[in-house]
Formats: sequence, C-alpha cells, structure tokens
Amino acid sequence: MSQVFACEFPDDLWFDVKRDVWIMRLPCGTLRLGMTDPAQTRAGKILHVRARGGKIVTAGKNVATIESAKWVGPFPAPVDGKVSRVNERVLADPNAINRGPYGEGWIAEIDPVSDRWPQDEFIPGSDVAPIYRIKLEEEGITCMRCAPLQDASAGVGGNT
Repeated sequence: MSQVFACEFPDDLWFDVKRDVWIMRLPCGTLRLGMTDPAQTRAGKILHVRARGGKIVTAGKNVATIESAKWVGPFPAPVDGKVSRVNERVLADPNAINRGPYGEGWIAEIDPVSDRWPQDEFIPGSDVAPIYRIKLEEEGITCMRCAPLQDASAGVGGNT
C-alpha cells in the first residue's frame, strides 16, 4: 500500500484520479466503487448516502449522492454501466466511508457496458502515489478519518 500525506492507496485497486474514485474489478467483471481516501477527507464526516440499484449511468454521471457536513455532491461513475448493487451498510451507516473507504465503505457496484479492462485513464494503486502527491500538494490536503472516537471513559482492562 502506498501512502502520501497520510492518504492511503491500496496496490490492488485501480484509481480514477480525475474523479477521486477507486475501482476493484470483481472476478465476474463487475466493478466495485468507492471514494478515495482524499475524497472522504475533503468531504468530512459523511452524513447521508443516496443510491439505488438498477440505475443506468454514463461515465462522469451520478452513481450516488453524498451528503457531508461540508457539502452535498455526486459520486461519479468512472465508466458507462448499470448499478447492480448498492452497499446497504453505507446507506444505513454513511460514516463507514470515513472509517474504511477501501473496505466496508465501498459505495456501489456497476456492471460495465464495455468489457475492455482497464480503461486508459485508470491508474493501478501501485503506480498512483506520484500522481496523488502532486494533486494533494496542490490542494493542501493531508488525509484523516472522520470516525467516532472510542469511549474515553472506559478504562483499560474494564476498570473505570
């Protein structure tokens, strides 16, 4: 895993840097999508996610709508396709994106129209760090996770 300004970039994922979307190609050809670590940092604490399966999308158009304390905006599709599945966990607990943008916080899965893989504009995680270093430096971003703090009143070993 690469790390730039505390932002993580798993080697086994692909990145659409322009749209700040990560992509995992599942064995069946479906693409699992989520917000990158910089995107969730930029958004701040995610409060609400709206998405639905069955929606036909084109690259750059809205797969989901993300609402945070800072803004409301689209989560864009990196390819043309059909939303085949939405992460129900994220719909019920949007902060899952902040806690684990590359794990429990994935947003949707798309069945792409094209079988061509990977798309020319996608960068493998193992190669994306230098590109994000420039982008994050220009934007002045250092990543952080907006996750609830552990209960400080609970003492170590169960004693309070």
